[in-house]
Amino acid sequence: MKYFTKEWQNNYKDICLELEVSLKAGRFSEKYYQDLYNAKLKEFLEEEKEMSEMEDGENEEDLWNEIHFFDDNGNLVNARDVMTEEEFEKLREEILENERQSMEDYEEEIEPYDEDKLTESFLEMHNREVEELRQKLPAEILDQVADVRVLALGKATRKVKKMIDKYCAEDDRNFEKAFENYSKYWDSISDKIPDNIKENYDFHDCMILKIKNIGDDIVFELDNGGGFTDIKRIIYKKAEMIENNFAKDCYWMYDEIYLADGGFEFHISIDGENGYDYITLKASDVEFE
Repeated sequence: MKYFTKEWQNNYKDICLELEVSLKAGRFSEKYYQDLYNAKLKEFLEEEKEMSEMEDGENEEDLWNEIHFFDDNGNLVNARDVMTEEEFEKLREEILENERQSMEDYEEEIEPYDEDKLTESFLEMHNREVEELRQKLPAEILDQVADVRVLALGKATRKVKKMIDKYCAEDDRNFEKAFENYSKYWDSISDKIPDNIKENYDFHDCMILKIKNIGDDIVFELDNGGGFTDIKRIIYKKAEMIENNFAKDCYWMYDEIYLADGGFEFHISIDGENGYDYITLKASDVEFE
């Protein structure tokens, strides 16, 4: 990989904090922390209880009474303004049917509400968030934080919030820079890439189940349930493996394609039990099934 490297991935902190300014966050106070924790816990339990009490199809007749989409000029329009009532109802029913199908295909059932279990889960999540902030935030920010537990619960002084917002914005920019740079490179070679590759080579979040050799070809078998493709097999024709760090049931993260003598060089970053790693191979062409 030249763009989506291990260093690029490891340097990205991906800190997601929605902070509110609080003067009380400026000094350590166990009482303030406990009060804040209990309030956040109560809010979490109420949301979980509400979700557990939801029934399939509940108030379905009230869903999707308003549908908006972007027209060809990029303007957000109300479907009712541009459709007949019959067309609108047909669209609404299609959306509802897709949602019903998604619920039927969804294997996980909503667990019964268990306050003790959820209270324990909330504490575990909170402790993980606290530890992640201690590891991810630079010392110059942590030195200004009176209680990192309070920060994990979404409260900070105005100064700390400003520092974190700036740090996260820079972190995001550095992360996005790799995409921008690869996009520029891709634009420079895209006219030399066959249409079948440009149209189908999109496997982010697919699980790689198996890699095997069939004659001169290398075949990837995928579980595409988490991805955005219908393809389940990638057949690299007359292929040669250059670097293979495949781990069972690893996920396809990012990819890069380069022109090579007699074909193309494919770089794939994966994430699995061995962490973020690479698979690299050369092939004369690619087929999809």
